[in-house]
Amino acid sequence: MAKFKADIKFRGIKENKEFEKNEEFEMTVKRAEEIEANIKKEHKDIERVMTRLDKEDPEDKQ
Repeated sequence: MAKFKADIKFRGIKENKEFEKNEEFEMTVKRAEEIEANIKKEHKDIERVMTRLDKEDPEDKQ
């Protein structure tokens, strides 16, 4: 799991949760990338959905 902060308010369908702007949360890097890609596909004007707060660990992507 990695630690993130929401840059915008968004809904995580699989998580059944609404993430508020500036909310800190944990999820896998793979899921974070999936959410980011899905939101950017629908909303081309959004640059970033969330920011990674902890150090990146290559094992998180597995």
